[in-house]
Amino acid sequence: MPVQGMRRLGREALVSEALTHLAANPQASMIELSRSIGVGRTTLYRHFGEREALVGAAARLGARRFGEAVMKARPGEGTGLAALERICAELFTLPDVLTLLFADNPIITDETFAEAAAESSTGAESAGDEDDPLEAVIARGQADGSIDEGVPIGWAAAFVYLTIGSGHLYSVSVGVDDRTARAQSLELTIRAVRKTLTPRQRAER
Repeated sequence: MPVQGMRRLGREALVSEALTHLAANPQASMIELSRSIGVGRTTLYRHFGEREALVGAAARLGARRFGEAVMKARPGEGTGLAALERICAELFTLPDVLTLLFADNPIITDETFAEAAAESSTGAESAGDEDDPLEAVIARGQADGSIDEGVPIGWAAAFVYLTIGSGHLYSVSVGVDDRTARAQSLELTIRAVRKTLTPRQRAER
């Protein structure tokens, strides 16, 4: 990418590019990142000062994108279970974010979500709200009968979260750019969520 093009795009574009390249190589140095992005190393140092600041900015961007995807899934519409399925689908459109979230040494962490929420001027749209969005959807699903009320909400939220991660990591192992494998991974993720959380009497019909 041309250097002038990146300079015109500015700091946010540099952060977005860094997120993409960190997903491919989480240990990338500033020199490697600058080469991958297509700017001089001094450009990154001028904007961020040090690698940790750039990585932190990329992580917070990823956390914000996660929260935006959850809100885009319309968590308040339809049944709780249907909302969970839409959340799975929206999050699967963010492979770089999921990679940095579910890595062995994740760059996006609970602390990152809290920092992103603190920075956000639209807290209601942040993934770091006091009320976990997945837990809120699951509670609503238990109230409307689409999710088994005998399953603890915290357990169900952790299950959905980890199932999304498992499905994503499987597609990465096959090839994240393989659309067929990606679609299959999403289908299996949604199927697992539906099978586990649907009330037993409804699932047996």
